[in-house]
Amino acid sequence: MRIEFPFDWNCSDELLESCGYFETTNNRMEIEPCIFAHKWVLEHGIKLGVDHFQIVTDSKYVYENYNRSVTWSRNGWRNSYGRPLDNIDRWKVLLRLRRKIGHRVRIELKLIEGKSTPITKAVDRDAKFASLSPFEVDGGFRAGKIGRSKNSTAKAAKMYVAAGDEPVIRVYGTQYVRRNEQKIKFQTYSEEKGDFFDKYQAYACSAVGNSLHRHHIYRVRMNRTPQYPQIEEIIAELRKCDLVA
Repeated sequence: MRIEFPFDWNCSDELLESCGYFETTNNRMEIEPCIFAHKWVLEHGIKLGVDHFQIVTDSKYVYENYNRSVTWSRNGWRNSYGRPLDNIDRWKVLLRLRRKIGHRVRIELKLIEGKSTPITKAVDRDAKFASLSPFEVDGGFRAGKIGRSKNSTAKAAKMYVAAGDEPVIRVYGTQYVRRNEQKIKFQTYSEEKGDFFDKYQAYACSAVGNSLHRHHIYRVRMNRTPQYPQIEEIIAELRKCDLVA
C-alpha cells in the first residue's frame, strides 16, 4: 500500500504498509489494502483537510463489488439469487469503515491496469516481496478440507453452470460457508478424455455435503439455477471401473 500526494504538495510517494499472510486467498488479500486505505483516511487523511481521496486498485473483484456489498448487507450477505457470498468478514469491516467516514470526505474507487504506472509497479514489487516473507495470520480464513485434484491445473475452480443435469464428479474439497450449507469443489468427468479435468464449485446442504467424501466419485443431480448451483441429490457413488464404456 502506497500513497501518492498531489503534485503541488512536493511530497514523495510513501510506502504505508506491506505485509504477507501465511494462509489466505487472492480475493481476501485484494480487499485488505482497500480496508487499510479506508482506515488511513479515517485516522490520518481527514486531518489533512482534504475532501477527496482516490483509492486505486487493479482488482476487478474489489472494484465491481465495492458498491454491491451495501446491497449484500441488506440481503443477509447473499446475492440476488440467494447464493451465499465469500469473504463476508472482510466486506463487513470495509462497510463499517465506510459508514464511519460518512460524508466527511469523498472516496472514489478507481480501477486501473496493474503495473501500468511507476507507483503501481512499486506496489506490485511490494506485494511480491511480502508474499515471500509472510508474518501475519488471516484469522478469518477457513481452508476447509482440501485434497489434491487430478490432472491439476493452476486455474481456480469456476462456478458450475447448473441446469438440472446429472454430472459425474470427483470431490476434492469441502468448506462450510454458513450453518447447514457447504461449498463443494469437484472435477467433472470427461468421456472424451476418460478422466477428470475441469474444476468447479457448487453448494450443498450439510446432509448432502457430509456424504460427499474427498477423492470419491459420484453421480449427482444439480438444481436448475446457474447463478446458485446446488447439488441436490447423490444418485450413486461410483468406482473408476464403472466409468469405462
